[in-house]
Amino acid sequence: MVRFTLFCRDRGSRMRMEFPDDDRVWEIDEAVRETLGCEEFMLRNGYSLLDPGLCVGDSISDGDMVEVIPDPEAYFTGVSL
Repeated sequence: MVRFTLFCRDRGSRMRMEFPDDDRVWEIDEAVRETLGCEEFMLRNGYSLLDPGLCVGDSISDGDMVEVIPDPEAYFTGVSL
């Protein structure tokens, strides 16, 4: 079991989460969509972006702060230069 804090800077909210080591990171994505209503985002742990296909236990350690950040590709889509 991995216990970490999910931080959404846009909303200024923090949420304690707990996931089994062998769950995939995309399952955290689903929880973020359900609870925060975010659609276009990425998860970052320190300086690393989390790969949705990796196991939670391989990407996150107990006590880590995982940040929900806007997806820059989605942000700039539709912006005309």
